[in-house]
Amino acid sequence: MTLMWLLAALAAVPVLVVPLTSTLGRRAGWPLAFVFLALAASMIPAARVVLEGDEVTQTYAWLPALDVNLALRLDGLGLVFVMIALVIGAAVFLYSAEYLDRSRQRGFYLWMTAFAFGMVGLVLADDLILLFACWEITSLASFLLIARSGPGGEAASTRTLFMTFVGGLTLLIAVVVIIVVTGTTSLSQALASDVWGTQPGVTATVAVLVAVAGFTKAAQFPFHPWLPDAMAAATPVSAYLHAAAVVKAGIYLMLRFSEAFSDVLVWNVLLLSVGLFTAAMAALFAFQQHDLKRLMAYSTVSQLGLITAAIGVGTEKALTAAVIHTIAHALFKSGLFMMVGVIDHSAGTRDLRRLPQLRRVMPWSFATVILGAAAMAGIPPLLGFVSKESILGSMLEAPGPAWVGVVALVAAGTGSILTFAYSAKLVLGGFVDGERELEDAHGPNALLFLPAAAPIWVGVPLGLAVGVLDVPVERAVQAMGASASYPLHLWHGPVPELFVTAAAIAIGALLMTRRRALYPLVQRDFLPGTGADALERIFEAAADLGRTIARTVAADHPRRHVVPPLIVLTLLLGAGSIAILTTGDLPATQPDLWRPVDIGLLLLIALGVLGTCLADSRIAATVSLGGVGIAMTVQLFALGAPDVGLTQLMVEVLTVLVIMLVLRQLPSRFGPTHLSHRSGPVILAVALGTAAGLATWVLTGRRERSGPADYYVTEGTEVTGGDNLVNVILVEFRALDTLGELAVLGMAGVAIVAVLTTISSRTYDPPDRDRSAPLRPVAGLRDPQARAALLDPQSNLRALQLLLRVVIPGLLVLSAVIFWRGHNAPGGGFIAALVGSAAVALVHLSRPEDRAVGSPRLHIALIGGGVLTALVTGLLGYTDSSFLQPLYGYVAGTKLSSSLLFDIGVYAAVLGLVMVAFDRLGSTPPPATAEDTPHRAKEEVS
Repeated sequence: MTLMWLLAALAAVPVLVVPLTSTLGRRAGWPLAFVFLALAASMIPAARVVLEGDEVTQTYAWLPALDVNLALRLDGLGLVFVMIALVIGAAVFLYSAEYLDRSRQRGFYLWMTAFAFGMVGLVLADDLILLFACWEITSLASFLLIARSGPGGEAASTRTLFMTFVGGLTLLIAVVVIIVVTGTTSLSQALASDVWGTQPGVTATVAVLVAVAGFTKAAQFPFHPWLPDAMAAATPVSAYLHAAAVVKAGIYLMLRFSEAFSDVLVWNVLLLSVGLFTAAMAALFAFQQHDLKRLMAYSTVSQLGLITAAIGVGTEKALTAAVIHTIAHALFKSGLFMMVGVIDHSAGTRDLRRLPQLRRVMPWSFATVILGAAAMAGIPPLLGFVSKESILGSMLEAPGPAWVGVVALVAAGTGSILTFAYSAKLVLGGFVDGERELEDAHGPNALLFLPAAAPIWVGVPLGLAVGVLDVPVERAVQAMGASASYPLHLWHGPVPELFVTAAAIAIGALLMTRRRALYPLVQRDFLPGTGADALERIFEAAADLGRTIARTVAADHPRRHVVPPLIVLTLLLGAGSIAILTTGDLPATQPDLWRPVDIGLLLLIALGVLGTCLADSRIAATVSLGGVGIAMTVQLFALGAPDVGLTQLMVEVLTVLVIMLVLRQLPSRFGPTHLSHRSGPVILAVALGTAAGLATWVLTGRRERSGPADYYVTEGTEVTGGDNLVNVILVEFRALDTLGELAVLGMAGVAIVAVLTTISSRTYDPPDRDRSAPLRPVAGLRDPQARAALLDPQSNLRALQLLLRVVIPGLLVLSAVIFWRGHNAPGGGFIAALVGSAAVALVHLSRPEDRAVGSPRLHIALIGGGVLTALVTGLLGYTDSSFLQPLYGYVAGTKLSSSLLFDIGVYAAVLGLVMVAFDRLGSTPPPATAEDTPHRAKEEVS
């Protein structure tokens, strides 16, 4: 199977989860496990190529304009991690089919398979952009798997996401810097670049960024708290993500980049010191735990610290040790996590203080946990012993003076003593020391036990015949730039690491003989709080800071929000224009910039602005504001921009109508505070208008047409076949910008629904109110015709209703014509939607009662369907080359473009937004419920 097909198959697996879980429920783990095993088997031909010393590569154009490719590469290092992800994943799925409760578990399998896709994509990626994208997929999937664990997982998932977000951000910065300094997005080419030897400052910076990113995923200090936090997730999640996958993503990143940074001092010092400190610290914390899963979590942090330290050493022996211990750890730790779940299922608890002596009823589980714990502690002849010996031996090769290696070996040996201690605590506390009666404890189901035991038992023959791993490990080490790997043997003779291991076992065993007295001594807190507490304090401090900043602009009056930026804009435009004028180097203007119509429109616009500022009536201010918009529309038509002018006209009409709907709920006149401050808005409007006018005169028409603009004019019609360059630019050349604006528009519609629904639900509305009666009292109106119109809206609107029988069909036809002709003449989806929205507005205004034009579901369907249509149209572009690439074809002799579908999305979303605005602002809130009415009435009275 090719690499691309492997990724495609893994991407398709989450889609299969829905029918599988609907049919099989939790048993969907069985077919998913076989799928993963089949995918692993399908990689055998590619694995043979890699083991023979070659690489398997595939490259497809992804974003050609940015030189970003969907580049995949399978080498020795990638092969190790792909097999870990697939094989351990299969074991976990088999285990999950029996471990999980009897619900469908659709979310569990969906996010687990999505994570597997991200993990495999990460280790196969040979493009930096693809690598970062898959890195973030693993972070999001991990967050969702923890968050779905119930209330206990919500806070933990947030803290985990925060930690991994820090790593994602540092990796993003590193990726950007690497692309800039190496001039390529290819990972293999970037790692082989000469930059790392010629620019030490850049090299050190990128090395630190990559190391920090690796620390966050590999749970290294100070980012380690997320892993114990993540134990809120189900045990299968811990067995896969937190033993064999997500934490290994951090290890993979550091191993992959060791090709470039293994000789960089800051990389060596950072990884070695942080790794050894984390190993010892987490081992001590693991020994303190009573909960078996938390013990396993801290032990994972400790083991990963040893691997990180070995990567920091960077020699062939150290990298060999890191790879073999990665394999061994994936096997024994995933198995031990699953065995903790077996204990929990059998005894009903995983608290060491409450467990009975389970060895009596679970002898095979007892033996399996002994093997797993022995591998974790580095006891011969298991694979964990070989890998631990390799790591201890590599410490003597630490860069720097000879004493550095001795200190590193002593530190690793100290951690090994604690490793033996917590491994023994797992076995003795779980199966031997229990004082509780057996009660309901029972042996495990074979379908639950076998998948959990398999990874642990595999470590026995691999330890005895570790030579079978020589070639795979050597290929992995060679992929990191080393010439060869260090040979693997169960027995290396009387070497220093053997004596350290023997001492660690002897001291650890001695400590455990005194465990009854030792446990109380280590239970006390060594620190004032946990990592989770520290993160919560950071979150609280950030929230306090946010509230403090928000208070500076927290005001209902728009003056606090609008005036400061307008003043700043006035100063910038004025100062910039004066600075240009004072230089005396002002290019000559282009001809025809001054016309008599411009003077007349300027005066009309200025009068409209002054009228808006000086009006004491809200309706008068709205009319003046509408006059400004109409004058602007005339200006646009006069300049020969019918598309923009028609858009401005329709937006102006609809805006005025929406404002009028809002005014129904407000007093007819501004308050005295507004009237006493009318001079301020007038002065600001005049100053800003003068500054903007001066800047426009200084800058407009004084340079030649830019390159992109010239390209649109000269090549636009030839490339697209469309004569309307405005619409062609919006839906083809710069369709991504339009898609972004469409998404913002959609969010605005959703916000209107959410905000106005909340306001309506909090407003007391008597259920017996006559909905055809006017909202505003009419007793104070002096004009008898106005009073009669409000008291009898049906008669008042009869003429408009008759007129609309002709106008509405005309508007709909006009909307369709404008939409259809938009590619070659003034029009398009946005303008057509505004015309159609005008029909909606007229229908709403012609009704005597407060009633919505459409249902809320229709609004959301139009907005969501429009955005989704535009997005799907963008994805269709991949069938040619890239996202939003227009596709062309002929239907009945008419040339059509996929941008027509894009315009349909624009039309639907705009129409949905306008309908939302009219229906929510123009409709009376629904009546209060019986239980809410007394409470709301009481609030009204108060």
